[in-house]
Amino acid sequence: MDALSELLADVRIRDAVFMRTRLGSQGVLRVGAARQPCFHLVTEGRVWLHPQGGAQPIALNVGDVAFFPQGEPHVLSAQGGEVSMLGPGVDLLRHWRQGEQAHADVIEAQAAGAGPACIGRTVSGCMHIEGVAEAWLWGGLPPWLTLQWGPGQSLPSWLVIGLAYLEQELRRKSIARQAVIDRLADIVFIQSLRTYLHGPAQPPAGWLMGLKDGMVSRVLGAMHREPQRPWQLAELARVGCVSRSVLAERFTQLLGVPPLTYLTQHRMHVAARRLLRSADPVAEVARSVGYQSAAAFAQAFRREFGCSPRDHRAQAGMASPSEAATVDDHHGAAIGG
Repeated sequence: MDALSELLADVRIRDAVFMRTRLGSQGVLRVGAARQPCFHLVTEGRVWLHPQGGAQPIALNVGDVAFFPQGEPHVLSAQGGEVSMLGPGVDLLRHWRQGEQAHADVIEAQAAGAGPACIGRTVSGCMHIEGVAEAWLWGGLPPWLTLQWGPGQSLPSWLVIGLAYLEQELRRKSIARQAVIDRLADIVFIQSLRTYLHGPAQPPAGWLMGLKDGMVSRVLGAMHREPQRPWQLAELARVGCVSRSVLAERFTQLLGVPPLTYLTQHRMHVAARRLLRSADPVAEVARSVGYQSAAAFAQAFRREFGCSPRDHRAQAGMASPSEAATVDDHHGAAIGG
């Protein structure tokens, strides 16, 4: 498997909400602080994107995508002039939060007294993204990004097919509808991410910057594929086909932390997810991420999350009564996996 597939292997989208919108000649759609990933895909005409922070409006044409990884506030409008972040308009976030009903609705955005002309249409949505890679992903994306194909260029086949399928699903109510919508969101998200990585944009230092570097991406893929393996810097350097010093320098430059620090942090995120999703004893979870000592694992976990593995699990009501009450709170010497 390639590195991106390894890193996204356990990423899942859930509770995706899609809706169709129609902007009239004076239409405005507003999205407040969603605090979850959201996007807009233009299906007809032209729509103007107004990011928060005074950035210039961006014209989005048919097939163009605007993606807000952390749900930053923004506005869509039918006009390219200046638009206040707090002025009148349709509250799209409120419609998203209506959940299931939102799928079937077409949201009309038009100023009172304006003509009936349709300037642009979108499929807009928000979602929850879960997975071990989530914590790394957001650090590697800017607050917002666009995928634009340019005038006169044909749309990618994946987008044409995906749009047609999505439109069909939005227009009907059927069994397993939410499951299908979530899977379609998976595809749109991964394809958009893949297009962004192949594009000319330079991601900020972080996870995605590492994926664009062939050597670092091989090392990332290996660590995510086998987090329990007792990796040493020399072995990781062989995976990357470089010297230890080159790997350490390049990896730190792109991801902001040395390779073995990243490995420890990744192991803790894998373990945290398993603690919440299973009733496996803490010692077994520790072994699954390369720690033979439950005490050493507990100390590394506390450094990363500020609590013991047992407390982390108890917060979700999953504490196992059969576990020894003190094993993961014992303070031992920190050792690598």
